[in-house]
Amino acid sequence: MLQYFVRHREEILWAAVFAVIFGVIFDTFSPESRTRAAIRYFRNRWAEHSVSQLTRRIRELQDYQKKLASERWIYLFAFQGIFLSLIALSLAAILWIFSISPGLVIYPRVASKLTFAALCCFGAAGGFAGVGFQHVSRDTREKVDAVVRKIGLEIEGLQNNLNDRSPAGGRLDA
Repeated sequence: MLQYFVRHREEILWAAVFAVIFGVIFDTFSPESRTRAAIRYFRNRWAEHSVSQLTRRIRELQDYQKKLASERWIYLFAFQGIFLSLIALSLAAILWIFSISPGLVIYPRVASKLTFAALCCFGAAGGFAGVGFQHVSRDTREKVDAVVRKIGLEIEGLQNNLNDRSPAGGRLDA
């Protein structure tokens, strides 16, 4: 068993790298994503350096909150997932055809790299389709409302920070 891992360590490493990448992609596209929450947290902390950045960040969060509350945006996001999966499948099919056509590929190493790229595209297509399906079917209105409320609390915290910094009480009203 140990010899198997030693002989195939490069393949196992690549599989782990792709598993982490697809895991992050899969997590990023859900409304209650931990990755998105971390990105929002760091962007909010970065925006606290100046009043103009803080004002711009509050507007961005308000726009995101409006988008997330819209059912139209949810379905548009699902259609984007469908189209991305179709594009990835088309690219994978083209790469696969190039890899198995003897007249199109000169070097055998290029054929194996094209096959690997095609498999990666097939995997990406499956990931895009899965994310779109997850976004539409498993995310209930209650979950989306909870994320909207969480973003509302972030906006209130940034508003309070902006009010503390600006002497005129630079409150933004949407």
